[in-house]
Amino acid sequence: MSTALEDRVILLLREQSGDAARATHNEDELGHLLLGGHGFWERLAERTGVLSRRWRKVYAREQKVTSDMLQALARLFPTYAFWLVTGITDATNGHVAPATAQTFPERLHVDSPESSAYFRASIELAGRLFREGRVNAEDDAERLYAAERTRPLAHWHDSPLAEVAYRLAGTPDYAGLQQLWQRREVERTARVRRIAGKDRPGGRRRSETVVPGAQSAVLGVDARAAHQHTWDLFYVPAGRMPGSRKR
Repeated sequence: MSTALEDRVILLLREQSGDAARATHNEDELGHLLLGGHGFWERLAERTGVLSRRWRKVYAREQKVTSDMLQALARLFPTYAFWLVTGITDATNGHVAPATAQTFPERLHVDSPESSAYFRASIELAGRLFREGRVNAEDDAERLYAAERTRPLAHWHDSPLAEVAYRLAGTPDYAGLQQLWQRREVERTARVRRIAGKDRPGGRRRSETVVPGAQSAVLGVDARAAHQHTWDLFYVPAGRMPGSRKR
């Protein structure tokens, strides 16, 4: 049993609200938050279309996360979507977790702006497919019919939206999406090199603030993970070099 969905949503909200950064008095982190600071819940409601009181109740564990809330968070924070649903990360491909989340078996939290841009553009085009296909989003049967591929005989048939999809494929926005994918692949190559220990940016070791309750020998550094580099994808036991085998 790993973390529950509600736990992961709370951790995401804790990062975005700034609570975790304030708890460690690290004001620099607040500058990187998308929604944090005064009026956070109202901004979250505006960006997600979900009432702020519902978010507050989830944060206080007074209600369960609903499908519309999960979908809203996944669309607003697409690089966290995979982690939100599964509880694990795929950091090499840009699927990371908030800095507030303890992840395993991967531990890399470095975001990928190129992946985020590609995910966001893809989400927008997927929405356009249904809007321009004039699908009634409130009708369950019509929405499912528009989304389903079928196999009446030996071959798959695309959904009724196929013609709209091909029309969108000829637009500048779709060409832009393909360019974003190419930039993402270039970034991914550099990302893999850093994960492999090559071309890593300045600094040899990880430097993090300590979440409340963590054991630390030096203020601001978790002694248990001080030997790890920010770009380490996996946990490396102290005293063992990455990639080496235990004898």
